[in-house]
Amino acid sequence: MCSGRKILVTRPAHQSENMCRLIEQQGWKAIRFPVLEIQARDLSALDSQHIQEIEQYQHVIFVSVNAINFALPLISGKMECLQKISCIAVGKASYQALQAHGVRDVLVPQLGFNSEAILAMPEMQDMQGQSCLIIRGAGGREFLADNLRKHGARVDYLEVYKRVIPVSDSGLIGEYLRHKALAAILIYSGDALRNLLQMLAKEDIKKNLLHTPVLVISQRVRDLAKKIGFKNIIIADEASDAAMINAILKEEQHG
Repeated sequence: MCSGRKILVTRPAHQSENMCRLIEQQGWKAIRFPVLEIQARDLSALDSQHIQEIEQYQHVIFVSVNAINFALPLISGKMECLQKISCIAVGKASYQALQAHGVRDVLVPQLGFNSEAILAMPEMQDMQGQSCLIIRGAGGREFLADNLRKHGARVDYLEVYKRVIPVSDSGLIGEYLRHKALAAILIYSGDALRNLLQMLAKEDIKKNLLHTPVLVISQRVRDLAKKIGFKNIIIADEASDAAMINAILKEEQHG
């Protein structure tokens, strides 16, 4: 990849700076174009009850760093209780975020960073009579909860944030696409991919968009990108910024 090539970074603005810094260290140019905005969600009476009674759960599962950042201020009065519960982080970034907030003895899957990896953990095999609280954003997959229930667990959700499409001017990105000036697009979720298409919906750039290399974090997002019609899809080994950079460098080496 030539020096100065443009990499489109679609992460929410508050999560993109480290990625952009790593891109620029390679001599490339980071183009910031958030396709998701993360906002606090109004809690229901049931949500508040789950927080107040958090000590009843044997396992509390945090699915993302956003889940941690939005949930822990709400749970602040119950942090002592949280220390006595099995807290599970989906990936390394979430594990580090919980540790940074003083949550001790956090479990994290050794292989993988998704619902399947959590279900494969030894601690998740005998769930009969166990209760789990999944802390996440509004919506999302039901796979984890469905499988925990099949294993005999009671599962509740605490949805502390929501994802919305940000208001932004896509004119410059459209020009980049018309001139085939983007070397790659970084995508971290299926929602991000769908929002990208909605924000760049003009027919005169769609063909170039679908031919632009897209770098994704999982096989599931790859399958969605392929179904949508993207022609060049790269999968990072994991969801970390370093893994994304390594995937770009590996693709460059392979030509």
